Amino acid sequence: MKKLLTILPVIALTVILSGYAQAAYDDSDATVRTFSVDVDYSEVMIQAAVTGDYDAGLAAQQTRDEKISALDMNSETYTFEDLMLISKIIYAEAGSEWLSDEWKMFVGEVVLNRVESPEFPDTIKEVLEQPGQYYGSSSDYFNDLLPTERCVRCAIRLLNGERQLAPSVVFQANFKQGSGTHTAVYDKHLGWTYFCYSSHTELYE
Repeated sequence: MKKLLTILPVIALTVILSGYAQAAYDDSDATVRTFSVDVDYSEVMIQAAVTGDYDAGLAAQQTRDEKISALDMNSETYTFEDLMLISKIIYAEAGSEWLSDEWKMFVGEVVLNRVESPEFPDTIKEVLEQPGQYYGSSSDYFNDLLPTERCVRCAIRLLNGERQLAPSVVFQANFKQGSGTHTAVYDKHLGWTYFCYSSHTELYE
């Protein structure tokens, strides 16, 4: 009987601690989460993009996605590959430091407009590699490019949903095309760059 009386408090304590541990798991997941609530994983992705560290970027993307899902955050999700591609095309087309963030974002937005357009391929990669458009998959220059932090931050803003152009603006060139010009920007080194509407604006109504 004495032995039983000794064991009973131990069993009770075990049950209490077990319940506490379960409550802690349900409440904060501190022991099982792979993410920290205090870390902005977008910032980790930005630094990975600048240094070209794909392993770190992919890991940060996965952890960020987990954090958004677990905490039911109202945040956009995007892949590290898409972040890299948009950052690189912004840098390739408007990477000069003296060009405005607005100009840089115009470049990235045209690409994203094409992805959403019925006239162009459905992914960022396919849009950039479309024959006769931007850079092909065999372009060593584009493949080896590392964007600046400023270009990456412009890409992040776009992937988070920020927009400046109409959805039907799908052309960017140093000449006018399509059905008209939405915005034209000028630089003394680059001359004029025109951001133009599709020739079939009815598809975007």
